[in-house]
Amino acid sequence: MRLQTWRAFGRYGVGLGLRGVEVVGKLGLYIIAARALGAHDAGLFFLCLTWIGLASTVARLGLERAITRHIAAELAIGQGRAAGRDLRTGLIGTGLAATLAAVVAYALAGPASHLLFGAPDLETPLRLSALVLVPQTLTITLGSALAGLKRGIAAQFVQNALWPVLMLVALLAGVADLDSLILALAGAWTLSVAVGLAVLARDRRRFTDHAIPADALSAARPAELLPSLWHTARPLFVVELVQVSLASLPVLALGVFVDAASVGAFSVANRISMLVWVVVISIGTFAAPNYAELHRRGETSRLLAMNRGIMLTVAVLGLPMVSVMMIAPELLLDLIGQGFGSAAMALRILAAGQMIHCLLACQDILLAMTGHGGTLRRLNLLQLAVCIVLGAILIPVFGMTGAAAVTALTVAQGAIGTTLVRIRLFRRR
Repeated sequence: MRLQTWRAFGRYGVGLGLRGVEVVGKLGLYIIAARALGAHDAGLFFLCLTWIGLASTVARLGLERAITRHIAAELAIGQGRAAGRDLRTGLIGTGLAATLAAVVAYALAGPASHLLFGAPDLETPLRLSALVLVPQTLTITLGSALAGLKRGIAAQFVQNALWPVLMLVALLAGVADLDSLILALAGAWTLSVAVGLAVLARDRRRFTDHAIPADALSAARPAELLPSLWHTARPLFVVELVQVSLASLPVLALGVFVDAASVGAFSVANRISMLVWVVVISIGTFAAPNYAELHRRGETSRLLAMNRGIMLTVAVLGLPMVSVMMIAPELLLDLIGQGFGSAAMALRILAAGQMIHCLLACQDILLAMTGHGGTLRRLNLLQLAVCIVLGAILIPVFGMTGAAAVTALTVAQGAIGTTLVRIRLFRRR
């Protein structure tokens, strides 16, 4: 048991190291892009990233989390062929949906730039952004499949670490205008797809049925038989759509009421605060398949013990980052460049929300991996309602500060809500 614990910490360490590469890559990307593009074009670039993120989430149809759960749960009882079928279903489904989303995004670029954002110079970048949708969507799906195989390090490398480093290389190589930067982003995600497929191909032998120890079989509960992949994905699709909306709506709403430079400053502060998610997602990538496996085998006590360890680990690693953001936001924003210091108060507020998230991390992952997607969906819809109501009140009046307050409150609401539900659901067992 002690050896397994040390091995787990070793995997966490390597995973966090890769997340460190992601942090450096993304922070470098934001700093160099902001300086190369200027505040106005940087604001347009972040609007494009938000646009792409929302469309890609729609295209994934909730299948990425469902794939992680199904692969891990099927392999837990030796059902490799069933895991392989779910993987193929997920890749084909998200690939077709992403292609359709790219066509729709291209068609909507003109109306969105002129009517929604009032920025005619945003039309071409938004059209080019459609090229990013298919490779980004497939890369995230492939990373989720690797997570289900307990290849957390490979999943993080493919899904999160590779593309920002490639983008940083492109910037250092001289890519300095907005259109070229978006084309480079499409190329970086495409290479990530190729790497993800290559890594996944090495594990193809695991997608065959195999025997597992008798004690594991005896612990498996027939009542916990998995539904179809699409059944699992339906509530998680709403969850993913709401989560990206919660991240996107304050930025998009701000783009309606303030100038592009202010959008750029808030976007930088928001993305700095979301670096806390680096720790959460890193640990969560390793936790997700273990949650699904232990739940499928009926080992609730071990599941809850692991969950306590996960929460403690995230808190220890994430709170120092939050503290820096709250104590010295001006220092962090000055690293980006001139014109971004106006978002210092916004960064403090955003960090407060992330502090709650650090203390109550990964409970949404636990609910998703244990078949409580419907409950998670209801919690997320409540978050969305709060975001819309508060956004309509605060953002037009307070601008960046209002957008930060809306974001922080909804982040805290999600963490508190999932924790209370987890306590209620698992207290019964």
